[in-house]
Amino acid sequence: NPCVFLKIGEDGKGTRYVLDEYYFSSKDKGYQKTDSQYADDMEEFIGEDTIERIFVDPSAASFIAELRQRELPVWEAENEVIDGIRTVATAIANDTLYVLKRCKNLLREFASYVWDPKSQKLGIDKPLKEHDHALDALRYFIYTISKSPTFDVW
Repeated sequence: NPCVFLKIGEDGKGTRYVLDEYYFSSKDKGYQKTDSQYADDMEEFIGEDTIERIFVDPSAASFIAELRQRELPVWEAENEVIDGIRTVATAIANDTLYVLKRCKNLLREFASYVWDPKSQKLGIDKPLKEHDHALDALRYFIYTISKSPTFDVW
């Protein structure tokens, strides 16, 4: 699976902007990276920017451990899929979420996101787990923030 990092900022009025992305697909590159290499990439991606929090899929336990060992501000993200998708959709509809053009993979995934037709025939909303890793990263952030009133400084 591709590894995705998103850099997201807020304008102080509640509007969030996806400013940059890191996207590494071992399938496309022809080799895999370790958690330590991804953490190196994360630190390089952060650069001199001040990062308040890093939200990570809770299933990535070894990567979370690596980031914590480096004393990065990592939090396990809320991973509810359908409610998370709805929260992202609401932010877009309310004009409180924008994506910069340089985030090509995230924008591409918005255009290719599809629902599972077999599940839909059963009346179940379930996305296909294809071409959605950048969207998952966005969902982790948006939904976790929406569920956690203590995360109010961005």
